[in-house]
Amino acid sequence: MGGHESAAGGPAGKSALSPRRNIHELPTPVLLLDGPAARRNIAAASALAAQSSVRLRPHFKTHKCVPLAREQIRGGNCTGMTAATVDEAEALVEGGIDDVLIANQIVGPAKIVRLVRLARRAKIRAAIDSMANAEPIAAEAKRAGATIGALLEIDIGHNRWGVAPDESAVAMARQISGLAGLRFDGLQAYHGSAGFLPGAEERDAYARTTTEKAMTTRRLLEANGLPCSIVSGAGTGTFRAILNPTGMTELQLGTYVVMDWVFQERIGPLFEIALTVLASVISVSGDRFVIDVGIKGLGNKLGPPRFPELPGCEVTQYAAEEHTVARAPGHGLSVGQQVRVIPSHAGGTANLYRQMIVHEDERVSEVWPISATGYDLEKGDPP
Repeated sequence: MGGHESAAGGPAGKSALSPRRNIHELPTPVLLLDGPAARRNIAAASALAAQSSVRLRPHFKTHKCVPLAREQIRGGNCTGMTAATVDEAEALVEGGIDDVLIANQIVGPAKIVRLVRLARRAKIRAAIDSMANAEPIAAEAKRAGATIGALLEIDIGHNRWGVAPDESAVAMARQISGLAGLRFDGLQAYHGSAGFLPGAEERDAYARTTTEKAMTTRRLLEANGLPCSIVSGAGTGTFRAILNPTGMTELQLGTYVVMDWVFQERIGPLFEIALTVLASVISVSGDRFVIDVGIKGLGNKLGPPRFPELPGCEVTQYAAEEHTVARAPGHGLSVGQQVRVIPSHAGGTANLYRQMIVHEDERVSEVWPISATGYDLEKGDPP
């Protein structure tokens, strides 16, 4: 997948880890990405978008890996990337990606300065849901001679943030449109919990219902002379409903490129498990065994990890910092043996590592850095 980069993001010759090394020679735990599987996931998403009017805007927060983001853009039918934070947007822009939506409210002088600085280098948009949020961004952008694209965040059922999808949204959009330094571009309409409803039909029906709230708001805006060129949202759990003609323009797929067992259970085998953690067995007692990775290496937001090579394996303890305990009758494992683990939450796993080892079969092909795990405070802020 693309050209080799070292863990520091440098050229191939400067990596301390030689390509083609066997993954089982690496110290564990280690974050693995199955390169061919990730490529197939990217191609599958691009093919789905090609059959509709919706463009992809993949979410960087899932993997925080700039080389992988570039692969997603190269996969086609992408309008840009989505980020959750300003430091994620910084990593993307520095990595050559010039169209980024920060699907979050940016608050605080230091982050607003960084946001505006990025807008002088790339096309930057941010979600906004109050004038207390909008006015400081507009003032700093005006001072710096920059323009930030604004997507008005509407609450379509997530009950976390956003204005009501009614005349309240029209009133705020009109206020935003009147601020120098901001450009009203449309709506951010996200409902993350909809993707976790267990039944596919129930999930898709609910996603269509919530999406209709966004479409009602769009119609209200346009009837009041406020063009709404973008309606962005949805995700891996609800993409099927959004690909049907709904009026959504951008699909913020996140987990699809790497997958985890929770999302694969929800949506089926269209996207493959590409992200795993390689761990070592450090203790064995009868049917019980212990591996050398716990919550500091496995995102457990959505439940325990799974062992794809051990059918019937039951995880009995997974909340320890550096250990996971499991039980599997007749597992045949011995101390020192290595096993692959699928996390329940890919997005809460990648950020726990400094690098991602891309492999084909059992051979290392590339080493990619994990970026944006915190603000680089040494950069400072301009006067």
